[in-house]
Amino acid sequence: MLTDVAVNGITAGSVYALVAVGMTIIFGVLRAINFAHGEYYMLGTFGAWWAIETVELPYLVSIPAAVVIVGVIAFAIGVLVMRRLIDAPFQIGVVATLGVSLVLQNVVILVFGGSYKMFDGGWIEPVDIFGAGVSQQRIIIVIAALVIFGGLELMVRRTRFGKTMRAVAQNIEACKIMGVDVPRVVTGTFVLGCCLAALSGALTAPVTGSLYGGMGTAITVKTFAIIVMGGVGNVGGTLLAAWLLGLMESAVAGYLGLQFRDAVAFVALIAVLTVMPGGLFSRRERF
Repeated sequence: MLTDVAVNGITAGSVYALVAVGMTIIFGVLRAINFAHGEYYMLGTFGAWWAIETVELPYLVSIPAAVVIVGVIAFAIGVLVMRRLIDAPFQIGVVATLGVSLVLQNVVILVFGGSYKMFDGGWIEPVDIFGAGVSQQRIIIVIAALVIFGGLELMVRRTRFGKTMRAVAQNIEACKIMGVDVPRVVTGTFVLGCCLAALSGALTAPVTGSLYGGMGTAITVKTFAIIVMGGVGNVGGTLLAAWLLGLMESAVAGYLGLQFRDAVAFVALIAVLTVMPGGLFSRRERF
């Protein structure tokens, strides 16, 4: 039981981490919580499912296809919506992203229907780890999370675009004075964050097995809890907080019951905001 709890917790935490890190970098640059972020996770699952069922692509090809589809959608929303939030009050960002969330959910339901869809693809053969049978897909998810977080950290620290992201996050007014194309940075960061969420959805679809239009809402809530726990803007803290939440959910589901699992994120969010508002792993916003 303990091994199963640990394996399932790390796997679920890795999924949450890939989604949450996108919201973290978007908030760091734009200072706005993207309440539609879970919908890009949902679009990633539907993009991979559509590529397999309609275009008949193999699952391995459907993953980048889903990321590209979501990237195009995110670019359009970034230009039409997110750029307008650069100098807007925080409340406007909340309303705008909630509106985008509702639009994306209903468009998917109108196009694909409101019924559940079964995902046929992935590598679900079990592998024995310390006596517990773990599907290959779960192992791939954990490895992908580690590789992506390492690459993201290098990008933010070493590349020109990453340094520009950090500059905009630290002082957007100074960047405007120095001639930095802030709207371009905001759009690029938004697309990157949404593509990471889509990648998480495409990788997770074989594990969840079924898709539906409202599946992004629960992910958004958990993602918000994770970025608060990790310290808003803290990329490394996001991974640790996601793993911690995944382990707590897995333990509660295993020992108390599956019906209590989704309440863990709310309890953790309230506890962290009450005791350590700056987050468990960071006292200030940073990249």
